[in-house]
Amino acid sequence: MKNVLYNRLRPFILVLMVGVLCAAFFWLGMGGGLAGGAIGPEQCCACHREVCEDTASKRYVHAPVREKQCALCHIASTGADRMTVAIKEDSTVRWLPGGYPRQEMECWFSIPPALAGKKIILQADGQGKKTLRQEVQLPKFLEAEQLTAVTKPPEITDLSVDEVKQGVFLTARVTWKTDRVTDSTVLYGESEATRKNIVDPWLSKDHEVLLTDLQPRKTYTFSVVSRDIFGNQMVSPAKTFSTHAFFSKPSIEKAKNTEKVTVSGKYFRVDNRFFARFVANQPTSMRLGTFDGTMPASSKDSGLQSGKPPLNHLPLTDPRFLNTGVCLTCHPQAKGVLSHPVDVKPKRGMIIDTREYKILGDGRLTCMTCHVPHASDNETRVVKNDKKKLCLGCHKNFG
Repeated sequence: MKNVLYNRLRPFILVLMVGVLCAAFFWLGMGGGLAGGAIGPEQCCACHREVCEDTASKRYVHAPVREKQCALCHIASTGADRMTVAIKEDSTVRWLPGGYPRQEMECWFSIPPALAGKKIILQADGQGKKTLRQEVQLPKFLEAEQLTAVTKPPEITDLSVDEVKQGVFLTARVTWKTDRVTDSTVLYGESEATRKNIVDPWLSKDHEVLLTDLQPRKTYTFSVVSRDIFGNQMVSPAKTFSTHAFFSKPSIEKAKNTEKVTVSGKYFRVDNRFFARFVANQPTSMRLGTFDGTMPASSKDSGLQSGKPPLNHLPLTDPRFLNTGVCLTCHPQAKGVLSHPVDVKPKRGMIIDTREYKILGDGRLTCMTCHVPHASDNETRVVKNDKKKLCLGCHKNFG
């Protein structure tokens, strides 16, 4: 009898607990409430009513949600080691294309010349949960350093295939270095290196491209191409790799940096093009944004009619970090052998039903493409209760 009564009251008890604890978090996190009372602690489940109710009725609940740690994923200012900028009342951040998903010490960006002389947002995600997000004043176009053009093609060195593995996809990881920053292209095919063309637009001296459209027990010919900012191009001699056996070269463990992320920048112009070079004190993934965009629409269960947080709301993490970056900070094993690629766009020709599989505005797959964020009746909170159906929802050719 007691169990029956508890099961009936369980959803209401959990909703009450979520409301009370989230309210406590907001009250403590805001130093006893925000000035002016624009957002009170009682508004946690009032604004996110459907999330609280839905969570209480599900079997599998995301650990931070179950432990009422909403801020771990959603609030950009959580923790003393995070620096944020206040959200402006009349503008929000629009992220520019060309961010760095890989962690590097030096990141180059091609910036629209129209932004010269204006303020932009720089976000740098360091090791662990260290995040820097700050305003950066760009110089006027003619104040940027003029780079002297070179005509010599870039040099390609240390070209190798570091890994061939079978996960959700059969993949090969190609790496190489160049003597100056270039983009990255891999040409490959079974008989000659022309059938496929994988282009990575990020400017770097350390290059890494993941090949995913591979078949087992085949030998592939490949060649890499690097083009610098002056248009000089170098094509490597053709090499081969095999998918008959899997292997992975041991990676070099890098010492963790416990300091806050710091970044310095320099700015250059080449003809009518504008470039920024940012150097960090530790490996970071960086992105740039402007205040000229609109806030990404909130999810249907947010309870916010306008799609924007109320004034004086604590700053929120951006969609890319919320759907991928924050997941990898707590689940580093998601980068392992059996992981699905994330922060990438679907393969050419693949059609994804975005009513079931959520993607970012630029088409990128994230952890939340296959998983439900807060709670689900499916184990591991996947969007379908059958693993085969989950895969065939996108990979119809596997059926």
